[in-house]
Amino acid sequence: MKRWCAFIVLFLFCFSQGAEAQNILAKPKKKSDSSTVVIPTERIEIVRDRLMVDIFHSFWFGVPSQVKDNFNPGFNVSVMWDFHEKKNTPFSFGLGIGMSYHTQFSNALFQYDSIADLMRYNLIPDGIDYKLNRLTYINCHIPLEFRYRANNGLKFTLGLRLGLIAEISQRYKGDNILNIGDEQNFKSFEISNKQKYNFDVFLRFGWKYVSFYYSYQVNSLIEDGKGPKIHPMSLGITISLF
Repeated sequence: MKRWCAFIVLFLFCFSQGAEAQNILAKPKKKSDSSTVVIPTERIEIVRDRLMVDIFHSFWFGVPSQVKDNFNPGFNVSVMWDFHEKKNTPFSFGLGIGMSYHTQFSNALFQYDSIADLMRYNLIPDGIDYKLNRLTYINCHIPLEFRYRANNGLKFTLGLRLGLIAEISQRYKGDNILNIGDEQNFKSFEISNKQKYNFDVFLRFGWKYVSFYYSYQVNSLIEDGKGPKIHPMSLGITISLF
């Protein structure tokens, strides 16, 4: 339910900002000698990075070396205000709301060890056939961006994100891990000792609608001494819709 509420808020804000993307038309002005003078049209930037979608692959630093992962797709959605200090300056800053969705597909289950009070990666035994094994990490955040946008469309962004860790869950579908009984098909939210907050740094470099995207989570997903120090790092592209 929280996830759907976040999406609704994002899209309502997106539609409210859409009204700002419009052109100012040139208006003719009559002179006393009946000649017509056209006032130059003011150029309005349509792509102001108000709604951005980042599509990326996540690298999970701090995971034990025995854990092997593959392609870990994810996405980030940000809805932003773009503030110009001066009308014609290439510099601005953005502030808004957003959410990130990370995945990790690997050969291990991220589980809680109640005896040691630790989170651990437990390797799936050889010979166990599984169709799906995915760790999911979701956060909701407030991004702050420092932006440079040249007249030719080239742009650079350096940003910070502070947010709440909304969900870390484990999804598994396959043979019984203990090799006894029927197949298992479950989604577990029993992720203990997780941090409450996330702090990320990120950057974008691109041209008009498309940019290269990089981000790194500075703080670990799990509290110090309570499990592996996991820091997701993401590489991908950003699409700016308007």
